[in-house]
Amino acid sequence: MKLTYKCTHSFDGENDHDLIITYIYTAPSPARGPSYSCAGEPAEYTEVEIISLLIDGVPATHDQLSEVDENTRLYEAMEIHGADCIADEQAAAEEYRNELRGE
Repeated sequence: MKLTYKCTHSFDGENDHDLIITYIYTAPSPARGPSYSCAGEPAEYTEVEIISLLIDGVPATHDQLSEVDENTRLYEAMEIHGADCIADEQAAAEEYRNELRGE
């Protein structure tokens, strides 16, 4: 799922910059047990892959992108944002199904 995350970040510890991060979010999946034709599959973890990064509306330099890429806090925030977006979509789909049923 392609998402956009907006936040502020300080590269030098003093000045905050507005970040707009476009990324691909892949939700985790649980392990699947063995079946007749398969020995089972292990669990897959959440994946976040940054596609583009704008800093104060300007494309990031390679060094800035590397610093953001190494920032665990930003990745955790993007994982939470992605999970929230999926939960919102699922809630909207459930509400739509209920409307169709007349509930």
